[in-house]
Amino acid sequence: MFNWKNIFRSWRGVPVLILAVLVGVWLVSQWTPLFNSEARKIKKLAEELERPYREDKYGGKTPEETYDLFISALKAGNIELASKYFEPDAQDDWKETLNKLKRDEEVLSLIRELEYARTVWKKVPKNNDSIAVFQYETALTDNSTLEYEGQKLDFPAGTYTNTTEFHKNTNNIWKLYVL
Repeated sequence: MFNWKNIFRSWRGVPVLILAVLVGVWLVSQWTPLFNSEARKIKKLAEELERPYREDKYGGKTPEETYDLFISALKAGNIELASKYFEPDAQDDWKETLNKLKRDEEVLSLIRELEYARTVWKKVPKNNDSIAVFQYETALTDNSTLEYEGQKLDFPAGTYTNTTEFHKNTNNIWKLYVL
């Protein structure tokens, strides 16, 4: 029977001990960096994903203030700034959309619609302090067609509910989420 106490009474046990220590060190050296590097990669990825939200300074202390800042940027023709009032994930898409509206000379129409909406919208009660939703109704007396991103959208006459939604970010700044 093998007895660990007796193995070190002679020199024959020293190579076994050295081999056991070397195997243990090798196993630790092989597995520890893998776990640490994976954990570091995940942490770095999470930080990169959070950075735009953490560093975001564009917006107001209230949803209404953010909305007014957005309209002011549009009036000034500053599409870059106007797009920054949206959540970071949507900013590039909105910048592209707003630039297209500017090229097509439809920004003034958008500004008029946004200003009108601000005068008639009503806040929808929410149980979440980080989300604000405003709605207003629009009545179309005639059927109409709108071309959007190469598609023709038909809107029959009737009443439509328009929604504008804001989310408060980690910096307590309100961002446009749905327009």
